[in-house]
Amino acid sequence: MSAYISNELSAIKAHDPARHQLAAQVAQYLAMGGKITGPETAPPKTVEQRRQTPNFQGSAAKLETDQQAARIRVLARTLNAVEICEKEGITRGVLRGIARRYGIEFTVGVKHAVAPNKITPESEALMVIQIKECMAKGMNRKNCHEAIGISSTLLLRLLKDYAIDYPKMKPAFR
Repeated sequence: MSAYISNELSAIKAHDPARHQLAAQVAQYLAMGGKITGPETAPPKTVEQRRQTPNFQGSAAKLETDQQAARIRVLARTLNAVEICEKEGITRGVLRGIARRYGIEFTVGVKHAVAPNKITPESEALMVIQIKECMAKGMNRKNCHEAIGISSTLLLRLLKDYAIDYPKMKPAFR
C-alpha cells in the first residue's frame, strides 16, 4: 500500500495559520458588536422587464439613442410615424423598437388627402366616360374593366355611384 499525498491537501495545511488568524479577527469583530451582512439581492424583475431585450450599447451609442428618443418623443406630438421616419432617417421597425423601449406613443394618425382606394372626382368622371364607350362597343363588364385598366370592384362601385345600367353579359346571338 502506497501513501498518497495530495497537492491540494498540502496547500490547505499551508494556509491553516492564515485561516485561523482570519477566524480570530472575525470573532473579535462580532464580539465588538459588528454585524456581517450578505450581499443585497436585487428585487425580482417584473414581467415587462423580463420581456424587454437587453441593451448592449456602449455609453456613447446609448447617449445618442437617448437623444434620438427625446427628439422622437417631441415629434410624436405633431407628426405621424411615417413622417418621423422620414425626418429621422430611420425605418419603421427601428422607430417601433425605440418607441417600445422608451414608452413613446404616437398621437397623430396617418394623413391622407383621400382614402387610399379612392380616386379623384376628375379621374372618376373620365372613367365613367370610358365605361359608357365600352357599353357602346358591346363589351361585357369583364372586358370593360380590363380595357380601362381598373379593378372589377372599382367598376362595380362606379356603376353603382353613377347609376349606370351596364348589362352583365353581351346579348346572345340569335
